[in-house]
Order: sequence, then structure tokens, then C-alpha cells
Amino acid sequence: MKINQYSQTPLKAYSDNRVNNAADKTQAQQQSSAPSRDVVNVSSQARLLGAARQTATESPDTREHKVRELREQVRSGTYKPDIRKTAMNLVRDEVDFLK
Repeated sequence: MKINQYSQTPLKAYSDNRVNNAADKTQAQQQSSAPSRDVVNVSSQARLLGAARQTATESPDTREHKVRELREQVRSGTYKPDIRKTAMNLVRDEVDFLK
């Protein structure tokens, strides 16, 4: 089996064409009189989402004290969660999800 059986002519024709196309593109860009500008359009929903995200990151953590208090209760072993309240909240969340 010969690996060098095929000549390089088909590949050379492709590479020559590629160089010519690149030169044509450069020339066409230089000839165009209007400068090209990128334009970005942002939907109102995306603007609203961005504003909400920025507000959330800038707002202070109002529950920091509560989290610290619960963390200390868990560490000391005095945390006693209200199981009924937790169950009711889980059921309420499921019902709201199904609506």
C-alpha cells in the first residue's frame, strides 16, 4: 500500500482558493464606505431581570441575625424545630405548586 500515491494538487487548489477568498474579503471590507457597528437589543424582561438581580445583590442581608442565632442553637443542641409548622409549609408549597 502506497501512502504517497495521490498528488498534492487537490489540496493545493483548495489552499490557493482560500488565500484568494481571504484577499477578496479584505478588499471588500476596505471598499465599504459605511463603518459597521454592533447593535444589541435587550428586551424589557431582560432589563427587569437585571434590575432585580442588581437590587438583590446590593440589599443587605436582613436575616443574618436569625441565621446566626439558628446556627448557634444547632451547634449547642438546643434547636427544636416545629415539626407541624414544617409539615404545613411543605404541604402548602406542594398545593401552590399544583395550582
